[in-house]
Amino acid sequence: MSTTNARSFAAGGSLLQGSFTNRVRKPAEVMLVPMIDIFTVLVTFLLMTAVFSRVTILQLDLPSADSVGAASPPQFRLEVIVRENGFELTNGETLIAALPKTLDGEYDFAQLSQLAQQLKSENPQVDDASVLMERQVRYDYLIQVMDAIRSAPESTADARAGVPRRELFTNIAVGEAP
Repeated sequence: MSTTNARSFAAGGSLLQGSFTNRVRKPAEVMLVPMIDIFTVLVTFLLMTAVFSRVTILQLDLPSADSVGAASPPQFRLEVIVRENGFELTNGETLIAALPKTLDGEYDFAQLSQLAQQLKSENPQVDDASVLMERQVRYDYLIQVMDAIRSAPESTADARAGVPRRELFTNIAVGEAP
């Protein structure tokens, strides 16, 4: 018996060779339950950490070529010209006020809002305004100017308390500064 074992080892065989060759291999299975558990946790985490932002849409009154001479010009129309060095408020013909940038180089939106409130109290029937910008001014400043002249809080206490704002110049046209 030892001679047969010696011969099988000498021929390159093994003692366990027969047991491995007779076994039938099963196909690999994909376990879905752990994957479903991971995705459930991920979806829950993403929903809890998601930032839900509110998008506000502004309706703008853009000038068109058809309406050049259609209506008579209004008695008063606020024009805010945004320049690199500050704001200019006009009524289309004459300069009402000039607001230079503050000492730290920022636009003075609070002063702009106060002037818009004063002009609205003098002309309560007027809702039209124009914002004219120089090409070098960033787009973000356009939005901030529109916010400053569109509405304002009744008082500083109302601004902190979240009280609805009063409307100033709601029909805003946008254009390029002369």
